[in-house]
Amino acid sequence: MTPQYKLIISYDIAADKHEGYYRYVLGEFVPALRTMGLQMTSAWHVSYGNYPARMLEFVIETREVWTKATATPRWKKLEERLQSYTENYDRKLIPYKDGFQF
Repeated sequence: MTPQYKLIISYDIAADKHEGYYRYVLGEFVPALRTMGLQMTSAWHVSYGNYPARMLEFVIETREVWTKATATPRWKKLEERLQSYTENYDRKLIPYKDGFQF
């Protein structure tokens, strides 16, 4: 895979939802995105500054893969469920560069 884009999803885990969050992200969310062509490369815990505590990075080979994935009802359902476990949710698609990006 030669990635052209990086999806960055950042958020705080809701205080009372840690257990369900971990089960969902590891058991459903990340595997589902993998089948849609989005490969997770990093998961960050941000412990300093005024930023969301979690940041997930996925690489995407082409813009078509991204467009096709996000046009599905499945994507909407996956993202809405992730948001139900989080606060301060944000996502952005940016041109790929190797290493940390925010």
